[in-house]
Amino acid sequence: MLKTENIINRVGRVDKTYNILTFNTHERYQSQLAKTGHNFYAFTYDGGKDWYSGHAPMPDNYYVLPKNSMYPAINFDLILSNSKFGQFQTASQINRSLQIPIVSLEHTLPLQNWPEQQLNTFQSMSGDIDVFITDYSKRAWKMGGEVVYHSIDTDLFKPADTSHSHREGIILTVAHDFINRDYALNYKGWNRITEGLNRKAVGETEGLSEQSNSVEDLVNEYQNSLIYINPSVLSPVPTSLLEAMSCGCAIVTTETCEIPNIIKHGVNGFMSNDEAELRKYCEQLLSDPQLAVQMGEAARETIKEKFSQNRFVDEWNIIFDKAYEVIK
Repeated sequence: MLKTENIINRVGRVDKTYNILTFNTHERYQSQLAKTGHNFYAFTYDGGKDWYSGHAPMPDNYYVLPKNSMYPAINFDLILSNSKFGQFQTASQINRSLQIPIVSLEHTLPLQNWPEQQLNTFQSMSGDIDVFITDYSKRAWKMGGEVVYHSIDTDLFKPADTSHSHREGIILTVAHDFINRDYALNYKGWNRITEGLNRKAVGETEGLSEQSNSVEDLVNEYQNSLIYINPSVLSPVPTSLLEAMSCGCAIVTTETCEIPNIIKHGVNGFMSNDEAELRKYCEQLLSDPQLAVQMGEAARETIKEKFSQNRFVDEWNIIFDKAYEVIK
């Protein structure tokens, strides 16, 4: 049941600006989420993630609470958990006191080698509303819930104003902790596919690459690269792939998870799970910059059509409204 003071706060309320308790997770995703217009308060704790402004500036309606602290004066309307791997458990503990609806958003996929009992344990971490970032994700978790696809700020992630001919013959990839997350991001495959080619990795990976200092620097990396390669094998849809498409990079990608529903092979990107073919596509695009330009333009049109901010904001506001009406 909702606490008495929460019920009182809801009676006769017409203001649809909610106070949402959440956690730092993916800065650019949460920057887009802040465009719903609500107030977001990030609970922080030892071992939890801090907001890194190099990934995205903190929105004006996003506030980071002091570590392990809550502000009793804030009447929270709901909790948004972004992960079943730690956040949901913390959200549930906090909610023993707050007794408000939990929206459980999941960005990741269950591991393929999990025993059924382990999957069942994670499936039991269900909020009042469960949200997944792709239909593929929802099917993989074998759960009910809503699906909200990403949005990309196409005014920020866009081709440079100069001619496409200024792009360098670089094969770019963006990944954090690339080597240690080989099981999902496929570092070893990337290394084989691009070995000897003009390649560049961006992201915090010890011994390989560094993350960009700002989102503007990251945009410049996309704008200056002719090709973006996505080697991932266990990611519903990598945000970096969508950002690269929005910036007009020619796409070479694995054919996994949700990606076949986004990439039309030979039109807005090249797609395969064969490493030799992926390398062949990279070499083809490097040798034919005009083809790369055409595919990059088609990739950007896909983002504008399928990953708009207006659609994203509208869908999330519907979910927040539903959550607000929940009474356990």
